[in-house]
Amino acid sequence: MADGSLAIDAKPTEEISVRDVFGIDSDMKVKGFAEATSRVPEIDPTYKFDRDTTLAILAGFSHNRRVMIQGYHGTGKSTHIEQVAARLNWPAVRVNLDS
Repeated sequence: MADGSLAIDAKPTEEISVRDVFGIDSDMKVKGFAEATSRVPEIDPTYKFDRDTTLAILAGFSHNRRVMIQGYHGTGKSTHIEQVAARLNWPAVRVNLDS
């Protein structure tokens, strides 16, 4: 769309290698979008992905399932999801309910 948003019925079309993009030793492939929109988070090139958490998030993205990530506040749960979304060009909106 002209305003940088994604059509409501848009589907991911690009096949992305988990090994190449996330540096995780896996043959898993996930779908992503060809182009980023204004709602895709910025990539942090220094971000280090935790293997198990990343694979769980990717499985959720791949199969349209919810994934629960737990941990103390400030440990990077939301950032982890944002960085996965950024590399797949998936639009994401972060809503903080703590204030």
